[in-house]
Amino acid sequence: MINKTLSLFLVVVSVNFSVVSHAQKLDLNIEVNQKILAESFIVNFNEAIPISPIRAGDISEKVAYQIADLYVAELIKQEGKVAGYKVGTFAKGEYDNGPVNGLAGPVTAVMFSKSIHNSGAHISVDCCNMSFVEADFAAEVKSDAINNAETDLEILAALSGFRPFIEMPDILQPLGSDSNVGGIATNYDVRNAIIGDLIKSRATPEWIKRLNNFSFQMTNEKDELLAEGSIKDAYEPIYRVRHLRDQLLKRGRPLQEGDLLSLGNMGAIRPLKPNLYFDATIRPVFRGNIATVSYIGLDPKGTAKVSVVIDRLSD
Repeated sequence: MINKTLSLFLVVVSVNFSVVSHAQKLDLNIEVNQKILAESFIVNFNEAIPISPIRAGDISEKVAYQIADLYVAELIKQEGKVAGYKVGTFAKGEYDNGPVNGLAGPVTAVMFSKSIHNSGAHISVDCCNMSFVEADFAAEVKSDAINNAETDLEILAALSGFRPFIEMPDILQPLGSDSNVGGIATNYDVRNAIIGDLIKSRATPEWIKRLNNFSFQMTNEKDELLAEGSIKDAYEPIYRVRHLRDQLLKRGRPLQEGDLLSLGNMGAIRPLKPNLYFDATIRPVFRGNIATVSYIGLDPKGTAKVSVVIDRLSD
Protein backbone atom coordinates (compact mmCIF):
# COMPACT_ATOMS: atom_id res chain seq x y z
CA MET A 1 0.00 0.00 0.00
CA ILE A 2 1.23 3.44 -0.83
CA ASN A 3 1.64 5.41 2.38
CA LYS A 4 1.96 8.84 0.88
CA THR A 5 -0.09 11.87 1.66
CA LEU A 6 -1.29 14.11 -1.11
CA SER A 7 -1.43 17.86 -0.68
CA LEU A 8 -4.44 19.10 -2.56
CA PHE A 9 -6.30 22.36 -2.78
CA LEU A 10 -9.88 21.21 -2.30
CA VAL A 11 -12.96 23.11 -3.20
CA VAL A 12 -15.52 22.72 -0.41
CA VAL A 13 -19.00 24.06 0.04
CA SER A 14 -19.77 25.78 3.33
CA VAL A 15 -23.12 25.61 5.10
CA ASN A 16 -24.28 28.79 3.39
CA PHE A 17 -23.38 27.26 0.00
CA SER A 18 -20.54 29.65 -0.70
CA VAL A 19 -17.52 28.01 -2.33
CA VAL A 20 -14.05 28.48 -0.93
CA SER A 21 -10.66 26.90 -1.58
CA HIS A 22 -8.23 25.81 1.05
CA ALA A 23 -5.31 23.43 1.47
CA GLN A 24 -5.67 20.09 3.19
CA LYS A 25 -3.37 17.13 3.62
CA LEU A 26 -5.25 13.94 2.98
CA ASP A 27 -4.10 10.36 3.31
CA LEU A 28 -5.96 8.99 0.32
CA ASN A 29 -5.57 5.40 1.47
CA ILE A 30 -8.35 6.20 3.95
CA GLU A 31 -11.90 5.93 2.57
CA VAL A 32 -13.29 8.97 4.36
CA ASN A 33 -10.60 11.12 2.75
CA GLN A 34 -11.25 9.55 -0.64
CA LYS A 35 -14.89 10.56 -0.23
CA ILE A 36 -13.96 14.15 0.66
CA LEU A 37 -11.90 14.38 -2.51
CA ALA A 38 -14.57 12.72 -4.66
CA GLU A 39 -17.23 15.11 -3.39
CA SER A 40 -14.98 18.08 -4.12
CA PHE A 41 -14.74 16.95 -7.77
CA ILE A 42 -18.47 17.63 -8.15
CA VAL A 43 -17.78 21.34 -7.76
CA ASN A 44 -15.06 21.13 -10.41
CA PHE A 45 -17.46 19.27 -12.71
CA ASN A 46 -20.34 21.70 -12.24
CA GLU A 47 -18.21 24.84 -12.39
CA ALA A 48 -15.97 23.50 -15.20
CA ILE A 49 -12.77 24.37 -13.33
CA PRO A 50 -9.62 22.22 -13.10
CA ILE A 51 -8.87 20.08 -10.08
CA SER A 52 -5.64 20.40 -8.13
CA PRO A 53 -2.92 18.19 -9.60
CA ILE A 54 -2.83 14.44 -8.95
CA ARG A 55 0.55 13.32 -10.22
CA ALA A 56 1.67 9.88 -11.28
CA GLY A 57 3.33 8.91 -8.01
CA ASP A 58 0.73 10.40 -5.69
CA ILE A 59 -1.68 7.46 -5.57
CA SER A 60 -1.88 3.89 -6.83
CA GLU A 61 -4.17 2.62 -9.58
CA LYS A 62 -6.23 0.83 -6.90
CA VAL A 63 -6.75 4.01 -4.88
CA ALA A 64 -7.53 5.99 -8.04
CA TYR A 65 -10.39 3.60 -8.89
CA GLN A 66 -11.65 3.72 -5.31
CA ILE A 67 -11.87 7.51 -5.59
CA ALA A 68 -13.46 7.17 -9.03
CA ASP A 69 -16.20 4.86 -7.71
CA LEU A 70 -17.03 7.37 -4.96
CA TYR A 71 -17.05 10.20 -7.52
CA VAL A 72 -19.32 8.17 -9.83
CA ALA A 73 -21.73 7.63 -6.93
CA GLU A 74 -21.94 11.41 -6.53
CA LEU A 75 -22.33 12.02 -10.27
CA ILE A 76 -25.21 9.54 -10.49
CA LYS A 77 -27.23 11.85 -8.23
CA GLN A 78 -27.25 14.55 -10.91
CA GLU A 79 -26.22 12.91 -14.19
CA GLY A 80 -28.60 9.92 -14.09
CA LYS A 81 -28.05 6.20 -13.99
CA VAL A 82 -25.03 4.36 -15.36
CA ALA A 83 -25.60 4.03 -19.12
CA GLY A 84 -22.28 2.69 -20.29
CA TYR A 85 -18.52 2.84 -20.12
CA LYS A 86 -15.48 4.12 -22.01
CA VAL A 87 -11.96 2.84 -22.42
CA GLY A 88 -8.80 4.88 -22.74
CA THR A 89 -6.48 4.74 -25.71
CA PHE A 90 -3.99 1.86 -25.69
CA ALA A 91 -1.99 -0.11 -28.24
CA LYS A 92 -2.77 -3.71 -29.07
CA GLY A 93 -0.75 -5.98 -26.79
CA GLU A 94 0.35 -3.10 -24.57
CA TYR A 95 -0.60 -4.85 -21.32
CA ASP A 96 0.04 -8.44 -22.42
CA ASN A 97 3.25 -8.73 -20.39
CA GLY A 98 2.08 -7.04 -17.21
CA PRO A 99 1.52 -3.53 -15.86
CA VAL A 100 2.72 -0.49 -17.80
CA ASN A 101 3.55 2.76 -15.97
CA GLY A 102 1.79 1.48 -12.87
CA LEU A 103 -1.42 0.45 -14.63
CA ALA A 104 -2.58 -3.14 -14.95
CA GLY A 105 -4.71 -2.32 -17.98
CA PRO A 106 -6.30 0.49 -19.99
CA VAL A 107 -8.16 3.24 -18.16
CA THR A 108 -11.93 2.79 -17.85
CA ALA A 109 -14.67 5.25 -16.93
CA VAL A 110 -18.44 5.41 -16.43
CA MET A 111 -20.97 7.21 -18.67
CA PHE A 112 -24.37 8.47 -17.52
CA SER A 113 -27.86 8.59 -19.00
CA LYS A 114 -28.24 12.38 -18.86
CA SER A 115 -24.88 12.89 -20.54
CA ILE A 116 -25.72 10.83 -23.65
CA HIS A 117 -27.65 12.74 -26.31
CA ASN A 118 -29.20 11.85 -29.65
CA SER A 119 -27.69 13.02 -32.93
CA GLY A 120 -28.44 16.68 -33.54
CA ALA A 121 -28.12 17.66 -29.88
CA HIS A 122 -26.94 21.17 -29.02
CA ILE A 123 -23.84 21.65 -26.84
CA SER A 124 -22.65 25.07 -25.74
CA VAL A 125 -19.16 26.15 -26.71
CA ASP A 126 -18.86 27.27 -23.07
CA CYS A 127 -19.94 23.91 -21.64
CA CYS A 128 -16.63 22.93 -20.17
CA ASN A 129 -13.16 23.68 -18.92
CA MET A 130 -11.64 22.07 -22.02
CA SER A 131 -13.84 20.14 -24.44
CA PHE A 132 -13.51 18.95 -28.01
CA VAL A 133 -15.28 17.03 -30.76
CA GLU A 134 -13.86 13.51 -30.94
CA ALA A 135 -14.58 11.02 -33.73
CA ASP A 136 -15.39 7.98 -31.61
CA PHE A 137 -17.14 4.64 -32.08
CA ALA A 138 -19.41 2.69 -29.74
CA ALA A 139 -20.77 -0.81 -29.25
CA GLU A 140 -24.09 -1.63 -27.57
CA VAL A 141 -24.51 -4.66 -25.31
CA LYS A 142 -27.33 -7.10 -26.13
CA SER A 143 -27.01 -9.48 -23.20
CA ASP A 144 -24.92 -10.22 -20.13
CA ALA A 145 -23.53 -13.24 -22.00
CA ILE A 146 -20.78 -10.83 -23.02
CA ASN A 147 -19.25 -11.17 -19.56
CA ASN A 148 -18.36 -14.82 -20.28
CA ALA A 149 -17.80 -14.62 -24.04
CA GLU A 150 -14.42 -15.99 -25.14
CA THR A 151 -14.06 -15.78 -28.91
CA ASP A 152 -14.47 -12.66 -31.03
CA LEU A 153 -17.62 -14.12 -32.58
CA GLU A 154 -19.06 -14.86 -29.12
CA ILE A 155 -18.43 -11.27 -28.10
CA LEU A 156 -20.02 -10.03 -31.33
CA ALA A 157 -23.05 -12.28 -30.70
CA ALA A 158 -23.54 -10.61 -27.30
CA LEU A 159 -23.72 -7.15 -28.92
CA SER A 160 -26.82 -5.58 -30.48
CA GLY A 161 -24.60 -3.66 -32.83
CA PHE A 162 -22.66 -0.42 -33.07
CA ARG A 163 -23.40 3.30 -33.02
CA PRO A 164 -21.84 6.36 -34.61
CA PHE A 165 -20.49 8.23 -31.62
CA ILE A 166 -19.09 11.67 -30.90
CA GLU A 167 -17.54 12.13 -27.50
CA MET A 168 -17.21 15.63 -26.05
CA PRO A 169 -15.32 15.19 -22.78
CA ASP A 170 -14.21 17.84 -20.33
CA ILE A 171 -10.58 17.75 -19.26
CA LEU A 172 -10.55 18.63 -15.56
CA GLN A 173 -6.90 17.93 -14.90
CA PRO A 174 -4.79 21.10 -14.86
CA LEU A 175 -2.64 21.93 -17.84
CA GLY A 176 0.77 20.26 -17.62
CA SER A 177 -0.09 18.23 -14.52
CA ASP A 178 -2.14 15.37 -15.90
CA SER A 179 -1.58 11.70 -15.08
CA ASN A 180 -3.24 8.36 -15.66
CA VAL A 181 -4.24 8.07 -11.99
CA GLY A 182 -5.62 11.60 -12.08
CA GLY A 183 -7.67 10.65 -15.13
CA ILE A 184 -8.96 7.52 -13.41
CA ALA A 185 -9.92 9.40 -10.24
CA THR A 186 -11.83 12.05 -12.22
CA ASN A 187 -13.70 9.44 -14.29
CA TYR A 188 -11.56 10.08 -17.37
CA ASP A 189 -13.12 13.39 -18.39
CA VAL A 190 -16.63 12.04 -19.08
CA ARG A 191 -19.06 14.87 -19.90
CA ASN A 192 -21.14 14.69 -23.11
CA ALA A 193 -21.64 12.07 -25.80
CA ILE A 194 -23.76 12.11 -28.95
CA ILE A 195 -25.03 8.90 -30.52
CA GLY A 196 -26.36 7.97 -33.94
CA ASP A 197 -28.79 5.20 -34.89
CA LEU A 198 -27.94 1.61 -34.01
CA ILE A 199 -26.22 -0.33 -36.79
CA LYS A 200 -27.29 -3.91 -36.14
CA SER A 201 -24.50 -6.44 -36.52
CA ARG A 202 -24.33 -10.21 -36.91
CA ALA A 203 -21.85 -12.66 -35.41
CA THR A 204 -20.10 -13.53 -38.68
CA PRO A 205 -16.54 -13.31 -40.04
CA GLU A 206 -17.85 -10.80 -42.59
CA TRP A 207 -18.85 -8.45 -39.79
CA ILE A 208 -15.47 -8.79 -38.12
CA LYS A 209 -13.95 -7.73 -41.44
CA ARG A 210 -16.35 -4.78 -41.70
CA LEU A 211 -15.53 -3.64 -38.18
CA ASN A 212 -11.80 -3.72 -38.87
CA ASN A 213 -11.86 -1.91 -42.21
CA PHE A 214 -14.38 0.96 -42.33
CA SER A 215 -13.30 4.57 -42.78
CA PHE A 216 -14.55 7.85 -41.32
CA GLN A 217 -14.74 11.54 -42.10
CA MET A 218 -15.37 14.60 -39.94
CA THR A 219 -17.06 17.54 -41.68
CA ASN A 220 -18.84 20.76 -40.76
CA GLU A 221 -22.13 22.24 -42.00
CA LYS A 222 -20.38 23.57 -45.12
CA ASP A 223 -19.23 20.01 -45.95
CA GLU A 224 -15.64 21.08 -45.38
CA LEU A 225 -13.49 18.03 -44.66
CA LEU A 226 -11.87 18.53 -41.26
CA ALA A 227 -10.42 15.05 -40.75
CA GLU A 228 -10.55 11.55 -42.16
CA GLY A 229 -9.05 8.16 -41.46
CA SER A 230 -9.50 4.42 -41.18
CA ILE A 231 -10.36 2.33 -38.15
CA LYS A 232 -7.53 -0.06 -39.01
CA ASP A 233 -5.07 2.71 -38.20
CA ALA A 234 -6.67 3.19 -34.76
CA TYR A 235 -7.81 -0.12 -33.27
CA GLU A 236 -9.78 -3.34 -33.70
CA PRO A 237 -13.21 -2.71 -32.15
CA ILE A 238 -13.80 -6.20 -30.75
CA TYR A 239 -10.33 -6.17 -29.18
CA ARG A 240 -11.28 -2.94 -27.43
CA VAL A 241 -14.62 -4.39 -26.30
CA ARG A 242 -12.84 -7.41 -24.83
CA HIS A 243 -10.34 -5.35 -22.84
CA LEU A 244 -12.96 -2.88 -21.64
CA ARG A 245 -15.09 -5.83 -20.48
CA ASP A 246 -12.15 -7.45 -18.71
CA GLN A 247 -11.17 -4.25 -16.89
CA LEU A 248 -14.75 -3.59 -15.79
CA LEU A 249 -15.08 -7.11 -14.40
CA LYS A 250 -11.98 -6.40 -12.30
CA ARG A 251 -13.77 -3.29 -11.01
CA GLY A 252 -16.83 -5.37 -10.12
CA ARG A 253 -18.90 -3.85 -12.91
CA PRO A 254 -20.28 -6.63 -15.17
CA LEU A 255 -21.87 -5.46 -18.40
CA GLN A 256 -25.65 -5.42 -18.80
CA GLU A 257 -28.12 -5.26 -21.67
CA GLY A 258 -28.21 -1.77 -23.16
CA ASP A 259 -24.79 -0.64 -21.92
CA LEU A 260 -23.06 1.65 -24.37
CA LEU A 261 -19.33 1.04 -24.81
CA SER A 262 -17.20 3.92 -26.06
CA LEU A 263 -14.18 2.39 -27.78
CA GLY A 264 -12.07 5.49 -28.25
CA ASN A 265 -10.82 8.11 -30.64
CA MET A 266 -10.54 6.90 -34.23
CA GLY A 267 -8.10 9.65 -35.12
CA ALA A 268 -9.77 13.06 -35.05
CA ILE A 269 -10.01 15.56 -32.19
CA ARG A 270 -11.07 19.17 -32.76
CA PRO A 271 -11.14 21.47 -29.68
CA LEU A 272 -14.06 23.87 -29.27
CA LYS A 273 -11.76 26.80 -28.43
CA PRO A 274 -8.12 27.85 -28.73
CA ASN A 275 -6.21 26.22 -25.89
CA LEU A 276 -2.83 25.18 -24.54
CA TYR A 277 -3.73 21.52 -24.00
CA PHE A 278 -3.22 20.50 -27.65
CA ASP A 279 -0.79 21.40 -30.39
CA ALA A 280 -2.94 23.43 -32.81
CA THR A 281 -0.92 22.19 -35.78
CA ILE A 282 -2.03 18.62 -34.98
CA ARG A 283 -5.43 19.23 -33.39
CA PRO A 284 -6.73 22.57 -34.71
CA VAL A 285 -9.84 24.26 -33.34
CA PHE A 286 -13.13 23.05 -34.80
CA ARG A 287 -14.33 25.30 -37.63
CA GLY A 288 -18.07 25.68 -37.91
CA ASN A 289 -21.29 25.18 -35.99
CA ILE A 290 -22.25 21.58 -36.80
CA ALA A 291 -19.82 18.67 -36.56
CA THR A 292 -20.69 15.46 -38.42
CA VAL A 293 -18.80 12.18 -38.29
CA SER A 294 -19.55 9.76 -41.14
CA TYR A 295 -18.83 6.02 -41.09
CA ILE A 296 -18.14 4.63 -44.54
CA GLY A 297 -18.12 0.93 -45.39
CA LEU A 298 -19.51 -0.22 -42.03
CA ASP A 299 -23.28 -0.43 -42.46
CA PRO A 300 -24.40 -2.56 -45.45
CA LYS A 301 -27.29 -0.07 -45.88
CA GLY A 302 -24.93 2.83 -46.55
CA THR A 303 -22.98 5.58 -44.81
CA ALA A 304 -23.96 6.13 -41.16
CA LYS A 305 -23.66 9.55 -39.50
CA VAL A 306 -23.85 11.38 -36.20
CA SER A 307 -23.92 15.15 -35.69
CA VAL A 308 -23.69 17.72 -32.91
CA VAL A 309 -24.60 21.41 -33.02
CA ILE A 310 -22.16 23.77 -31.29
CA ASP A 311 -24.02 26.74 -29.83
CA ARG A 312 -21.90 29.88 -29.99
CA LEU A 313 -24.26 32.52 -28.59
CA SER A 314 -21.54 34.01 -26.41
CA ASP A 315 -18.80 33.93 -29.04
